[in-house]
Amino acid sequence: MVFLMTFVITLANLGWVEHFILAWAKSFTIAYVVAVPVIYFIAPVARKITHQILGMPSV
Repeated sequence: MVFLMTFVITLANLGWVEHFILAWAKSFTIAYVVAVPVIYFIAPVARKITHQILGMPSV
């Protein structure tokens, strides 16, 4: 998801310019470093809240 979203947003902001790949790689690296810990810590909490809202037993 990070790969695709950073590619699309970088393309939308810059267009297909000479330094696109370098700009996209920088955006991807920053986003990946942020996304992995967020997913690791937030996903279990979000899953638990979703189960509570839907009345499902927690796994």
